[in-house]
Amino acid sequence: MKTLLGKKGETLQELMNFCVVVPVFLAMGFSLSFGGGVTGYKTFYALFPEIDTTTTKGSVKSHNSLIQGTTVASLNLGAALGCLSTMYLGNRLGRRRTVMLGAIIALVGTILQCSAFSLAQLIVARMVLGSGLGMMSSTVPVWQSETSKVHKRGHHVIIDGICIAAGIALASWLTFGFSKAETTSSWNWRLPCMTTGILAIVVMIFTFSFPESPRWLALKGRTDEARAVIALVDDVEPHSEHTEFVLASITSINELSAETASFSSLFKYGKEKMLYRLILASATQMFSQMSGSALITYYSSQLFTTIGLSKDLSKILGATDLTFKLICCAIPFFTIEKAGRRRLLMTAASGMSVCMFALAICGSQVTDDNLVPAYVAIVFAFLFVAFYPIGFLGVNFLYSQEVITTRYRAPASGISTAVHWLSAFVVALTTPIGFTSLGWKFYLVWAAVALSIIPSVYFFYPETTGLSVEEIDQVFIDSPSVFATVGLAEQRRKEKAQEAAVVAGEIEQFDETKKAEEQREQALVNNRV
Repeated sequence: MKTLLGKKGETLQELMNFCVVVPVFLAMGFSLSFGGGVTGYKTFYALFPEIDTTTTKGSVKSHNSLIQGTTVASLNLGAALGCLSTMYLGNRLGRRRTVMLGAIIALVGTILQCSAFSLAQLIVARMVLGSGLGMMSSTVPVWQSETSKVHKRGHHVIIDGICIAAGIALASWLTFGFSKAETTSSWNWRLPCMTTGILAIVVMIFTFSFPESPRWLALKGRTDEARAVIALVDDVEPHSEHTEFVLASITSINELSAETASFSSLFKYGKEKMLYRLILASATQMFSQMSGSALITYYSSQLFTTIGLSKDLSKILGATDLTFKLICCAIPFFTIEKAGRRRLLMTAASGMSVCMFALAICGSQVTDDNLVPAYVAIVFAFLFVAFYPIGFLGVNFLYSQEVITTRYRAPASGISTAVHWLSAFVVALTTPIGFTSLGWKFYLVWAAVALSIIPSVYFFYPETTGLSVEEIDQVFIDSPSVFATVGLAEQRRKEKAQEAAVVAGEIEQFDETKKAEEQREQALVNNRV
């Protein structure tokens, strides 16, 4: 089986991350931030006066706020539709062909957006672009999790969040820089708009240079190909004991799922508890957007404007804030396999809730004569983006893939990622209206959502760290109820750790015995001499 540069094992996985994963999620982050970033351009308003909220007042401003929110959020609506399409396409086309199709659609959407001269074309273009991004963003994490080793799965999928943050920061600085261009030409927003198309082309070039998911191949009965891919990604021989064990585990879970396999089973509790697992995956994605992060992603500069800062300073602080988010993405990358998924999710939720409450309090106290609360709010806005990536910029994609069995992973990923985009759509649509109508009170909504995450994770989210995707499946199957799953998962993790310790002890004892024998043999040789 040919791969890029003939590489295999961890080197192959790193190449896949660099050539496919990075451009996909850079494009996702860039597109998320770009729409809100250019809405303040004079050239943009000149071409699309229906979304002008800076030179209008009263009912006209309120109406334009709704149109602006709809335009920005149309990307998310398209992405949700793209995600839902993978429910049908994911298991039929496979992971690679679905990603390729998404990249082609994203390129078409970028071309339409760059050439838009009417609001209708702009909205349609963003929906087309979004559908391509949705297909890729729901499929790539599945592909990653199904081709990664257990101890590397967290690190690989966390890269998704890092790249989203990098794309958001890139769009923020580019839109700020081009907004200062002294020109009456619309090229000051069309030129940076091309970035997404370039990234889509990179994905199209490299996707088929990497192996298909072995779990999808096994699902389709292509056992020999699955065996070859397992050997390739784990850097072992095709007929080694390790390869046969992994393949047997995959086949066993597929056969068990096949007993009740139907699309409707995804929405039933049943033996595999698929409805429970789907709710976990979807809720994780919803929390990632409805806790306030999307508000900062789309309208970071407006956030600072509402607390009394100047327009230019707000844009600079907004871009800096989002760049700080990128730096903070390093936290889960280095802690995901040690701290575990649950601890990171609850830590992030706690911090985000406190920060949103603080922003509301500061916003209520700002006056023309008292800007001290505004400066305190800046601190909490930066703290918010420090807490958010700890649990909800990568971990959300990782966890939503881990809790779903192979047979349903593609359609479930389509649904859960669609929830992610639909939640972002709601935030993008309501934020301009919320800022206009509620002001600082708008932050209380997100504070309440973030606070609700903590008990949800504590009682219902089983820890998946250290378990293979097949072992996670077995936890859900063996659990007598949703309230027992968390405890059972912890028990299985402890048992696995104990088994690993026993094996390590046996290996150590074997090494010591072998060393002692070698010393005795050497002593005999010396005595003879």
